[in-house]
Amino acid sequence: MTVHTNHLQSLIALAKEPSSDKRRELLREVTDLFLEKPAQYSQRETDYFGDIIGKVALEMEMTVRRTLAERISRVAEAPHGLVAQLANDTIEVAQPLLTNSPVLRDTDLVAIARMKGRDHLAAMAQRTNVSEVVSDAIIERGDDGVLVRLAANPGARLSRGAMETMVARSEKSEELQAGMVSRKDLPPDLLNDMFFFVTAELKKQIVTKMENIDPKVLDAALADSQKRMTAELASAHDAYAKAELFISGKEREGKLNETLIITLLRAKQIPELIVAFARLTGLDNRTSRKVLFDRNAESLAIACKASKFDRATFSTIALLTSPPDARSLGDTYDLLSLYDQVPPETAQRVMRFWRVRRDALGNEPAAAAAR
Repeated sequence: MTVHTNHLQSLIALAKEPSSDKRRELLREVTDLFLEKPAQYSQRETDYFGDIIGKVALEMEMTVRRTLAERISRVAEAPHGLVAQLANDTIEVAQPLLTNSPVLRDTDLVAIARMKGRDHLAAMAQRTNVSEVVSDAIIERGDDGVLVRLAANPGARLSRGAMETMVARSEKSEELQAGMVSRKDLPPDLLNDMFFFVTAELKKQIVTKMENIDPKVLDAALADSQKRMTAELASAHDAYAKAELFISGKEREGKLNETLIITLLRAKQIPELIVAFARLTGLDNRTSRKVLFDRNAESLAIACKASKFDRATFSTIALLTSPPDARSLGDTYDLLSLYDQVPPETAQRVMRFWRVRRDALGNEPAAAAAR
């Protein structure tokens, strides 16, 4: 169908009108005409509308451009050129298009992500559907606030690399931690990586998620984690050589036990403590250090429960590794309750991931540098 004569005349009048007030009124009328039945126009006619409206919009004040952007933000037949132009405008104009417009292509969004600031990135992060390539562009330049919005968006598809980046950045952002733990597509191995630095409440959520993971999915995730850890440990050096020798001697003497752990802890022999705990729990040194000095005690409870440590050993370690006066008598009872509440099978399930580092070393001692 061709453009009706009155529509064409309105466009011509809009292009020629010198008065700002009249142009504003004509812009509204022309937009009304287009939006009555946008699907009736051919691509050529739609582009023609977009070219004229776009040129006029450039000269209009921000409130007029904002209104225009809002009106076409959800129209699938809106002129691509016009939408792209307004999406590159100030955030007040661009926001409804960046968040809602189905017309914007991945190439448009990636280009905007690379040129514009955090507000434009935040608007894109809230789109109903965000492709992996767009997510990558957002993550590359977005601050933690932008990443929080992306993580909370179930319609945002994240590549494996993007998830690894966001998990790493979440270590210093509790708000981002919550968004990542809540994602249904976060791989189990990355979920377990987060266990060492998230809040107590999020640790509980992680344990619950681990209980419900299909065994086949769990095995596949473990295989991926094994490859990742092998690559990571390929260049690692052992900073605990003397401690390894000392603990090996204690093991030969039959003195590598829970009592030794407490003795080393009280004597503040930290390298030896880390190595001894690693040997008794089947962990590598780096993971052993993380478990022992986690700011909360959930990871310690899991490691001790899976290794069948006495609950008194667990509570003593938790108390002695805490900062002075950090735990009250009531906290001690809470710790014992925490230990009792951890199901042994759940503890073993989580420990499978934590032992991946050790297994990645093959038959070598668990000697990854505890940095």
